[in-house]
Amino acid sequence: MSAQARKLAKNGLYVVTANELLSGDVVFRNANGGWSPGIDAATVLDSQDKGFVALAEAREDEVANIVIAAALIEVSVEQGAIRPVHIRERIRALGPTVRADLSRTAKGFSVQEIEERS
Repeated sequence: MSAQARKLAKNGLYVVTANELLSGDVVFRNANGGWSPGIDAATVLDSQDKGFVALAEAREDEVANIVIAAALIEVSVEQGAIRPVHIRERIRALGPTVRADLSRTAKGFSVQEIEERS
């Protein structure tokens, strides 16, 4: 079992994330096999097996120098909004915690909620 598999909940929802190589921006794997800057466009995977298959495909983009540091993260879907489970990934998805005006708003997150979680 890989180190990443030990960190993830056995049953859950997952998305693949990475950083775009040229800009360094956080991106999320979408249904077309491409990368989107917003978590709302991410493909939600309903099993670890599907997640690790998608992660393997994302690693091909690492080899092609499109993205770096591809990872599988846990998410929940609340009222149609994709929300990272862990605070580190929420910060990656939404942007800095020190200034809400610089944050990337995602569906289901208000600026007030971002500030409250900071």
